[in-house]
Amino acid sequence: MSDQNIQLYRIFNEVARMGNITHAAKNLFISQPAVSSAINNLENNLGVTLFIRKSRGVQLTEKGELFYKHVKSAFDILEKGEHEIKETENQKIGRISIGLSTTMCHFVMRPFLKKFIEEHPYIEISLINQSSYQTFNMLEDYGLDIGITTEPIKKNVFEYYPFMDYKYIFVATPSYIHNLKLREAKNIGDYFAFGTLMLLHKTHPLRQSMDQYFFENGYTIGHTLEVSNMDLLIDFSKMSMGIGYVIKNFVLDELEEGSLIELPLDIPQVNRSFGLTYNKSTHLTTAMSIFITYFKRSIPGWMKLARHS
Repeated sequence: MSDQNIQLYRIFNEVARMGNITHAAKNLFISQPAVSSAINNLENNLGVTLFIRKSRGVQLTEKGELFYKHVKSAFDILEKGEHEIKETENQKIGRISIGLSTTMCHFVMRPFLKKFIEEHPYIEISLINQSSYQTFNMLEDYGLDIGITTEPIKKNVFEYYPFMDYKYIFVATPSYIHNLKLREAKNIGDYFAFGTLMLLHKTHPLRQSMDQYFFENGYTIGHTLEVSNMDLLIDFSKMSMGIGYVIKNFVLDELEEGSLIELPLDIPQVNRSFGLTYNKSTHLTTAMSIFITYFKRSIPGWMKLARHS
C-alpha cells in the first residue's frame, strides 16, 4: 500500500464520516477541490462509484458503504494504537515480569501488589511461580525483569535489595507434642524418632544441610514427609501432621497465639534474607523503575514480617 493510497483512504474516511466534502476539507486542513480530486482518484482506482453527490452533501453508495466499513475499522485500529502509545507515555503504562516462589507470593507479594496495583493500574504485571534458583537463571538470560528471591550467589551479576532477614525453626501443634508424649517420647530426640518430620524435598540445599546436621548429631529419624514448598509445610504443621521445619517469620501469629510451638533445638543458622533482584545489565524500563522505587519505599512496612527473627 502506497503513501498516496493511505492519504486517499484518510480523505475518503473523513468525507464518509461527515457526509460533506466542505466539512471534511475543513477538518483535514486542505482545500475543497483537493478533497474532491482525491475522491475522484480513489473511485477511478477502485473502478466504482463511492458517493452520490447531493445538493447538501454526499451519500455513500452501496459499495461505498461496504468500503467505508473496512476503512473505518482500519483507522479505528490506528487511532486506538495512537491512544495507547500516548497513554503509555502519560500514564506510564508498562509491563513487568516477576519470578517468585509460592511462599513469597502468599506472604509478601499479595499485600504489596494489592497496594501497588491500586496506585499504578496502568502497569501490567506477570507473575512466574518458581524457585529462586530458576528465577536467577531466567534473570541472567533476560527472561524476567525482576525476581523476589533469596540472596543471589552471583553478586557481580545481580542487583539485590534485601527486605527481610529470616530463620528456620522446628514447630508442631501442642496436641501433636502431647500425642508424642503419650507414646513415651520424653525429649526432642524422641520426638523425631517417634514422630513425622516434615522437610523440603531432598534436592533443596537447606534439606541437604539438615540431613547432615541430623547425621552428625546422632538423631534417629522415624518417618519423613517431603513437601514441595513452604506454604504446605506450614499448613501441614498447623494440621498436626508432624513436626515442620519452617520459616519463623511466617508463623509468628501462630507462635504468639500458641497454636504452634517452637521446639528448642540449637541449630547453627546462617544469615539469610529475601530481597528484590534484577540483572545489573538490564535496561530499566519506566515500569521497572516505578516498581523498584515503590518496593524500596515499602520496605519499612514489610520489616514487621521479620520481628522476632
